[in-house]
Amino acid sequence: MSRVAGLGAAGAGVARRVRPGAAATLAVLILAALFPLVEGGSQSVMGLATLALTYGLVTLSLNLLMGYGGQVSVGHGGFLAVGAYTTAIVATHFTSLPPIVVLLLAGVVTGAVGFLLGLPAGRLRSHYLAVATLGFGLAMPQIALNLGITGGFAGLVTPTAAVGRFTLNSPVPLYYLALTVLAVSAVAIRSILSSPTGRRFMAVRDSEHTAPAMGINPWRTKVLLFTLSAFFCGLAGYVFAFYIGVVEPASFDFALSLFFFAAVVVGGMASIWGSLIGAALLVVVQQESLSAQAYSESILGVAVIIVLLIGPGGLAAVPRRVAGVVSRARARRLEAAAEATSPHQSPAPSSAGTPREG
Repeated sequence: MSRVAGLGAAGAGVARRVRPGAAATLAVLILAALFPLVEGGSQSVMGLATLALTYGLVTLSLNLLMGYGGQVSVGHGGFLAVGAYTTAIVATHFTSLPPIVVLLLAGVVTGAVGFLLGLPAGRLRSHYLAVATLGFGLAMPQIALNLGITGGFAGLVTPTAAVGRFTLNSPVPLYYLALTVLAVSAVAIRSILSSPTGRRFMAVRDSEHTAPAMGINPWRTKVLLFTLSAFFCGLAGYVFAFYIGVVEPASFDFALSLFFFAAVVVGGMASIWGSLIGAALLVVVQQESLSAQAYSESILGVAVIIVLLIGPGGLAAVPRRVAGVVSRARARRLEAAAEATSPHQSPAPSSAGTPREG
């Protein structure tokens, strides 16, 4: 009976820990869903919000690879390009396909490219892996520039798509599309990380040398990581294709891959919320710095440095650092209060000063 009671108490403790996080997530989703009711009339604001959601999904897919898998990548702009071009090509030549099918095709095709990249990259480590993904990120715009089906330098115009009576090229429906794709993808990634597959990812991240002793094949795990990361990035490419309207090589330069890398570092490694907040923050900084055209990239770099100086572990680590400071200050106050209220004991009389009886 006592064991059952203990399990019940433990379950109640877990519920108390889970409910605040679930409540905060629900509150954020409600606010995000109501956002167009306040700012829906401003195309610039809605466009910026849609871009933040789209980049948030790309950053989250990159964090799946880097933060949870320990694999460095500086070429996710290339995966975004594959998803966007797949969307534009399929939507142009197969106009009767439902949008959900085009969305899944963008993810599957990009995932297949990630699988092919993961086959050789899965055998590389540290800076060798970074150089391989760097080459991929640099090669994709050049491939798109010289491939006939991609439209060359002019690119491809993304045709108008509709879900019911809502066109995906208009600001508010496009925002809700980005929000839906991001929310579903985040839930899927969270489920993957909570599964045995996610634990294999983190085992390879923590120690690739000892992973085989636990029955884990590091190479296969890395290939799966690249495939899943590319798949979710391809879903973001679907939204991005409708956002930019014209899918062209200039939209996927190497600076875009560096942007996603910086967003992961700023938001915090191995953090879903950190990925979203980091991407949103850098999108806002980038938009505000556009007025200083010659210094926009420098301003973005300075902002990254400032954030890392304030919180070395990224924005996701700031609450933990603040909570640690508060708990230590509270412990010092309690210790000082305990010392102040404890009774003072008078010292025992010394035998040397006691008079002898004669």
